[in-house]
Amino acid sequence: MSTARPPRRGGHPSGPGAPGGPGAPGGPVTRRRALGLAGLAGLGAVLAACGTAGSDAEGSSSASAGSDDALARIRKDGVIRIGMEGTFRPYGYHDSSGKLVGFEKEIADLIAADLGVRAEYVETQWDSLIAGVDAGRYDIVINNIAPTDERKKAFDFSIPYAVSEGRVGVAKDSALHSVDEVSGHSAAQTLTSNYGQQMAEHGAQIVPVTGFDEAAMLVHYGRVDCTANDFVTFDAFFRERPDINVRLLDGVLGDAVDSAILMGKGQTALKDAIDASLRRHIDDGDLTRIYAKYVSQDLTPSASQTKG
Repeated sequence: MSTARPPRRGGHPSGPGAPGGPGAPGGPVTRRRALGLAGLAGLGAVLAACGTAGSDAEGSSSASAGSDDALARIRKDGVIRIGMEGTFRPYGYHDSSGKLVGFEKEIADLIAADLGVRAEYVETQWDSLIAGVDAGRYDIVINNIAPTDERKKAFDFSIPYAVSEGRVGVAKDSALHSVDEVSGHSAAQTLTSNYGQQMAEHGAQIVPVTGFDEAAMLVHYGRVDCTANDFVTFDAFFRERPDINVRLLDGVLGDAVDSAILMGKGQTALKDAIDASLRRHIDDGDLTRIYAKYVSQDLTPSASQTKG
């Protein structure tokens, strides 16, 4: 998803948290401002993100990640370490019981099973998520990340496992009606999100946030004019919070965005194994069945989109 994001962030941007009634925030808008949806009294800031253009947080090289055969090591250890935010509904998040769920989590579980290993999830904030591959904290990242040209210089990507489109949300009483009207208006976006870059290119004034929940609440309370993310994130948000003071503008922001699994540069064997697993579950309809549980549209890529 792009940053997707969260997309993606799309920003990502993270999806809505547990239900709760909104309470008016006080104080200035800051990047680490806690405005998440889970228990809105605390409004804990969450991460969102759809894919994005390259940044310092994403690292400039992953040579160290490619210095050994990651697939052989993963199979020897019997575990694949997977980086994700864990706060990005419906991609990967914790349900009311605290269990990690989401369609990306289910897809990653399928891949781990195909590799014959156990999946171990390492949760971290979006702006340091991609750099964790270079740091050796995990082997892959599945978090609505778009395989941008800039990212491909430093990392390898699987074939896409999801395709979505960017949308822009505004307050219900906003005078804005179209994506083409955002120039000169404030947009709450994570700094490394592709949607933040696209909104800046459309002339919006970027207000940095830590995730989609924070961005959406700033729109809800009229602190900013708009926020961009992928349709999936908005769809989940509206399902969770039908009372929210946010609606979508007409039009799509940019082109359809792929989401792919990120890994260290030069890990050909690992990439081939992950691609084979994804193709298998795309062809047999497993991904379509997974998406039906979480979103109102099928995000499964077409055959032409998985030839890479």
